[in-house]
This record gives sequence, structure tokens and C-alpha cells, in this order.
Amino acid sequence: DEFSWRLPTLGLWFSSLLNRDEQYRSWLEKGRPKSFWLTGFFNPNGCLTAMKQEVTRKHKSQKWALDDVVYHTEVTNFERVEQIKAPPAEGIYIHGLFLDGAAWSRQSGTLVESQPKLLFVPAPVLYVTGNAKKDEDRARKEMFGPIGPYECPVYKYPSRT
Repeated sequence: DEFSWRLPTLGLWFSSLLNRDEQYRSWLEKGRPKSFWLTGFFNPNGCLTAMKQEVTRKHKSQKWALDDVVYHTEVTNFERVEQIKAPPAEGIYIHGLFLDGAAWSRQSGTLVESQPKLLFVPAPVLYVTGNAKKDEDRARKEMFGPIGPYECPVYKYPSRT
């Protein structure tokens, strides 16, 4: 797993290690989790790629090819992982992400300015699945117009080199 000390203190690194151990141990003993703590993975992209492969296999009858499947992400109404009763039928829920300099408005379903002096705000649970590229492109144009939605990067750590 992750051995480098990327967090600002040894205490934070150790608590992160304990949380990762809990996620893996729970997965092993209780089965697949309802939601994945994405930042708890050494390689989060591996988890997302595996999810994409599962979705592609589910759509085998529609002749989906892995190279033609793109990520589709939606913000859920779940603010905490404890609110999730069951995993989605397709794709995965992810939690443990934070918004940097913004907040999520449940009322409007949009990003809004964060409150003063609050730099990092927990993001709601996200639903991530795969979709055929042509279907995703069409859906984005219908929902967001020709410009499309805001594409935002996700970082595992606040410091970027």
C-alpha cells in the first residue's frame, strides 16, 4: 500500500493508515462496500478502471467496448456514507473527497462560494459509473448546452508537485 509520508504530520499519516486498513479489512470480512473511500487507495485510478470494466461487461449485449466507455459522475443527496443503504446497481459510490474553495448547495444542485475562512469543505457522496462516449456526449449537450459542464480535477493530496 502507501508507504511514503505525504501527509503533513506523522499522526495524520498513521490515522490514514488505520482508515485504509479498516476499509480493506471490512471489504475482506463483510464483502464489497456500499461506498468506497477513494483517497484510501494507493492507486485510485485502478479502482475507477475496474469499475469501468464491470460496467462494460454488464453492457456486453449492447457491444460496449472498454475504449469507448467514459466516466459519468453525479452528485448524490447523501452527505455522509452512513446514509447509504445499498450500493448502486451499476457503478460505485465514492466518498472522502473535499472541495477546495467552494461548497455544494443541495438546494440548487450547484457549486457555490464557500463560507468565509473555510478553505476545504467535504464533498457529498458521488455516484460514478461508465457510459458509452456517444451517449455521454449527447446527454451533456442536452443538459449543459454546447459548452458542457464544469470539468474539475480531483487530487488525492492538497500539495501538488
